[in-house]
Amino acid sequence: MISDKILLTIQEAADILRVHRATVSRMLDYGELPCVLVRSRKLIRTKDLLRFIDSQIGN
Repeated sequence: MISDKILLTIQEAADILRVHRATVSRMLDYGELPCVLVRSRKLIRTKDLLRFIDSQIGN
């Protein structure tokens, strides 16, 4: 489940949001969703993804 992981890959975040991985990549590039850089990999903290989802409710 989502709460079992601290860091998510772009694909895992895309699966949770039910969007294409390119959409999540653009969100990271535009600063809409923060990420953690591990070498050249962009990883998303679970709590940041959940915060993003919560902020979109009602929009």
